[in-house]
Amino acid sequence: MPATDSPPLPGPQRQKRGCFGSLIRVLFLLILLIALVLPFTPFAGKIKKAIQDIVASARSTKERIVTRDVMRDVIKEVPVVKEVTKEVIREVQPPLPEKFIPRKDIDVAKLFNGITVKTNLITEEGGFASLERLDPEAYKAEFQLSIRVPKANQTLEELSRINKNLPAILPGLEVMMTSAKVSGFYHKLYENKTNRVQNDLTRLNRVLDSHNFYDTETILELTHPTTQRRALLVQSEMDVVADGSDGDRMPTLEEYIYLSDYYQPFTSYAWAKTTKTPNPLLAKWEERLQKAQEEFAKKGLSSSRNRELKVMIDQLKLEVSDFKVRSSLIADKDPFIVISLLFRGYADQNKFTPQIGDYAAVIHEGKIYPAICGDYGPSFKMGEASLLMAKTINPKATPYIRPESDLKVTYLIFPGTAEKERSAPDLAKWREKCLALLGEVGGVGAGFELHTWEDPFKKPEPPPPVTVMPPVASDATTPITPGTITAPPAVPATTTTPPLPGPATAPINLTPIPPSSDATKSGEVKAAPKAAPAKSSGTKAKKK
Repeated sequence: MPATDSPPLPGPQRQKRGCFGSLIRVLFLLILLIALVLPFTPFAGKIKKAIQDIVASARSTKERIVTRDVMRDVIKEVPVVKEVTKEVIREVQPPLPEKFIPRKDIDVAKLFNGITVKTNLITEEGGFASLERLDPEAYKAEFQLSIRVPKANQTLEELSRINKNLPAILPGLEVMMTSAKVSGFYHKLYENKTNRVQNDLTRLNRVLDSHNFYDTETILELTHPTTQRRALLVQSEMDVVADGSDGDRMPTLEEYIYLSDYYQPFTSYAWAKTTKTPNPLLAKWEERLQKAQEEFAKKGLSSSRNRELKVMIDQLKLEVSDFKVRSSLIADKDPFIVISLLFRGYADQNKFTPQIGDYAAVIHEGKIYPAICGDYGPSFKMGEASLLMAKTINPKATPYIRPESDLKVTYLIFPGTAEKERSAPDLAKWREKCLALLGEVGGVGAGFELHTWEDPFKKPEPPPPVTVMPPVASDATTPITPGTITAPPAVPATTTTPPLPGPATAPINLTPIPPSSDATKSGEVKAAPKAAPAKSSGTKAKKK
């Protein structure tokens, strides 16, 4: 029997997929894949921004915009255009070096203090920087300062070169110069100067200027052969000191003085107070002490600041105590000189050592001034005097302007002449003492005299009382010659008559004339001589 097709089995039959369905499936899978990959691509941000723009645009269309016409005055600013021409300068740099080039440069300059500086810069190639920075010899400076130390004047001719009037002012100087000796203090002074220069130079501090280095021409030890009076002669300049205060004599002090950068309220020459008048600086110093103590009591200060305050408090306490018990010289009122600390401590080994209180004579040009050694100054300087002395020599002198910059001032100091007990200045006594000491070294030359200081604290004398005499009748008028006056018979010759009418202002003291004089017969008596007679010559008596 021939084979036949068997009938299909019963159940659901799978339909065949078409091309369109397959395409949709592929597109769906592709979109899904893009959605998964897109966040990790650069396009994700752009798509996000585009969607946000679309949403913002849709929202803005819903807002209602209302426009209104408003009339306003508008000032239109027209900008001013300025043409600016900019000049561009191009710096042409030198070509870069291809290798290390050693150098040896020399430079010469003059500093503000008068020192001529010559520098030699030498470079050489070394090792690695990390190694050279550990070697102190790799980066160093070797200073070589050349100084010519001056020699001292030793003859009368050399002294006269500074002050030509000196031999005439001190005629005894010639005989003393035969045995004069350059003092060891002169060499010690310049040794101190050079040591200070070296110390400052090594530490790159401000070096002593040439003016102050060469401030002393000579220091001579003199002895008069007859009187054996010793004197120390110093030729130098004159700087100014404005130190000192004394409540007993001067209860107020000018502010510009004690506000000076270098002002000190005390001098080495001091004495016990004699009154209860407080020192003019006591209140200010007590205020400073209180402020320092208040700051020191605060917590949290650094250790260095605490040390500074402790030193300041101790110093202020000591000075406040001194204000209450001591008085000092006043540079603006007292004539004194400043001697170098160089001298202190040598009195036992050198008889020419000046000390505080010793008398001195200051000679400048053709004038000589009495003074004492009133204070100590730096050990590397010489030539300084009080403000009163400076103003007398040069009225333009101030605490900041020296009266004499050249080495034209001679200081003749008499060592060992200080009074045993110190007291307030007695200028008349000082002058008498200096005059006597100058007499022991030959005296003051003819035509010169020792200056007389006026007492700045002397109170004015009250005017003399005026006695009014009754008029005396007389028929005749007797002319009065200068220095004579007619005395009434009833008035004793030893009394004082009232001043005559006219320019004369002082009364005339009358003394009797010896009987042998012709003036006695005519009733005339001569006026007694006075220290400062009133100018009454030419005055005639009025008719009575």
